[in-house]
Amino acid sequence: MRRLLLLALMTTAPALLPAQTPPAAAAAISRAIDTQVWNVVAATVVNSDIVGMGKLYHPSAVYVDSRGTQPIADVLAGWGKDMVTMKNAGSTATVELRFGKRQDNATTAFQSGAFKYTVIDKAGARNSSTIAFEALLTRHNGAWRILMEHQIGPIDAAAWDRLPH
Repeated sequence: MRRLLLLALMTTAPALLPAQTPPAAAAAISRAIDTQVWNVVAATVVNSDIVGMGKLYHPSAVYVDSRGTQPIADVLAGWGKDMVTMKNAGSTATVELRFGKRQDNATTAFQSGAFKYTVIDKAGARNSSTIAFEALLTRHNGAWRILMEHQIGPIDAAAWDRLPH
């Protein structure tokens, strides 16, 4: 009986798995995600636009870091306060993203890499943090939205330099 079950699983399992997205299609999807999500993230950081940033997340999005999980709405509230504080101090910020892994299809995506977040104070001094992260994305109402953001933790310059850009 066990052999029959194993044989049945071996012959039907490939049919149960979704087909992989061809590389050219996956690259086109990654470019669409860059345009709709990651380029907009960078612009919202530069413009201190927490409302615009919030629109990039699925309504039920979850944020994960070493302390645990929380709804993205709670995290965005804190980031918004930070943006106001920075702006009042005369500081600006930028973010650059690089990806080491992108698994995308027409409706879902998993992407991992790192981002370098840089604060520039009014005197022009730069302070950067480089953080490894993962994100799950989904098509929601016809647009790509972040469903889960996992900020894994800091990485060094060598790890950052190894990521494609």
